[in-house]
Amino acid sequence: MKKVNTVVILVTLFAVFYNISPYIGVPARAIIFMFCIAPFLVVYMAYVILKYGTPSGHTFDEKFYEDYAAK
Repeated sequence: MKKVNTVVILVTLFAVFYNISPYIGVPARAIIFMFCIAPFLVVYMAYVILKYGTPSGHTFDEKFYEDYAAK
């Protein structure tokens, strides 16, 4: 589970940095490079979540988005 959390945090931080990079003066070539590798990072993150994540023990009808208990 620790690997899943690490990958999700790192890819999310990459996405945040990518979004703010034009405003903090990152060169255009670096932004284009980040644009090119971003889809691979997202696919890798999805792979790690699906491979190593733990599935919920509830169905969609039992718990709506895991935060709402159905009546």
